[in-house]
Amino acid sequence: MHQFLRAALPLALCIVVCPSVLSAQGRAASVSGLLPNLILGGVALDAGTPVPHNAHFTPLNQLFVGTDPRSGVAFQLDAAEVVLNFNRALATQFATFPLGNSSGGFSFRIDEGTGLPARSTRSFGPSFGERSLTIGKGRLSTGFTYQHASFDRFEGQNLDDGSIQFLLPHNDCCPAQVGLQATGDGSLLNPGFETDIVTVRLAMKASTDTAAFFATYGLTSRLDVGVAVPLRRVDVEARADAEIVRLGTAFQPLVHTFATGNDVSRRSFTDAQSASGLGDVQLRTKYNLYQRGAQGLATTFDLRLPTGDAQNLLGAGAAQGRIAVVLSTGTDRFAQHLNLGYTFSGATDVSTFVLDNAALEAALLPTDTPPDEFNFNGAVEFAATDRLTLLGEFVGRTLRNVGRLDIAERSFLYTPQGQPALAPPLRSPSFRELQARPGNLTLGLGAVGVKYNITNRFLLTGHLLVPLTEGGLRSNLTTSIGLDYTF
Repeated sequence: MHQFLRAALPLALCIVVCPSVLSAQGRAASVSGLLPNLILGGVALDAGTPVPHNAHFTPLNQLFVGTDPRSGVAFQLDAAEVVLNFNRALATQFATFPLGNSSGGFSFRIDEGTGLPARSTRSFGPSFGERSLTIGKGRLSTGFTYQHASFDRFEGQNLDDGSIQFLLPHNDCCPAQVGLQATGDGSLLNPGFETDIVTVRLAMKASTDTAAFFATYGLTSRLDVGVAVPLRRVDVEARADAEIVRLGTAFQPLVHTFATGNDVSRRSFTDAQSASGLGDVQLRTKYNLYQRGAQGLATTFDLRLPTGDAQNLLGAGAAQGRIAVVLSTGTDRFAQHLNLGYTFSGATDVSTFVLDNAALEAALLPTDTPPDEFNFNGAVEFAATDRLTLLGEFVGRTLRNVGRLDIAERSFLYTPQGQPALAPPLRSPSFRELQARPGNLTLGLGAVGVKYNITNRFLLTGHLLVPLTEGGLRSNLTTSIGLDYTF
């Protein structure tokens, strides 16, 4: 307990009293804008040459948006869309990571013989799903949890070792040379030095710390109302390892370089940001339709308010409502619970991406609304003693039409420059990059935990969560610890 308070209370105090901290070498204005601004605007060549090429691989530095499919700018829009789709997927899952329920661990009923309140069951209920039992008329439960998640993988790829690669083509900066023709698809630009590309390997660390305060009150013996107030801190660090692939300038390496006058084809660019503040406040209700011992049926409705700053990944950016059915079976010592629900997401005019280029932002970033979700949770609880409950839980959700990103091969056509005679167009080796496709994303977490009645009506909880699905954003291990008291 002492170690828990030492870890959790300073975090809560920091989140409440400390302002958001944003440090990004002066480029990005928010945590959610870190990756787009770093990769699309921060990877730049040296500007010291007589004819500078520093902005030729940076889509965010372009002053206009082309519509001609042969335009290098339009070709760069494809690269920008890949990065922004990646960033959108990260932001959506980052801001909506599951939070424990607010229901109290104790449930009471009036004993018909004595007329006094008595515990309804020996166990203390699940932590991430719901059980059909309510807390009891006139009862109030308050609590606090601390949760830490450090994200390690995305769509099966490691986030921290450069496995995820982006491709930045050269823009269409210069007039065509006589005798050279573009292919019509943007993959062979004119003049030939425009066929160079820059590969960017991403290595990033991302984590969240959430201190959530809960309260649940029994309005009647069948109806509970509750609230959850999360305080969040997010930390993101990114390194972009860039390499110039000289498809068109192999014989003229100083045309594109990271150091004027020197053949320098590799450079790393870094950025780091953090933010803290109020997350999305959640209002919760549960109505018990039927109860006989541990067998029961209930409905729940949760309303998630857009109180968190979506641009800093502290919230989803839109109101969300979730309705669910709760089925409980078993005995007061060994019980099972199943939750099935659906989350409706409202529209928002808040963009979770802040770019330096207003024209590009308007062209690429429509209103960013969180996806609707199917929710399905299951839990098994075992009352080892009257004071100790062991838990196994499954937390699942399917994000509808959120889109997926897969690793795919992409080839470029190029014309070498600097040779005595003009060579015919050649196809370059293929490069790996992420490519977007439509689809749903199913995420599953397994949780094991304990709830222990310390003394009186104080309940200590602890959980470990591990991912059970490979897709999307994953945290290999999430830890959660909490304390609640029922009056």
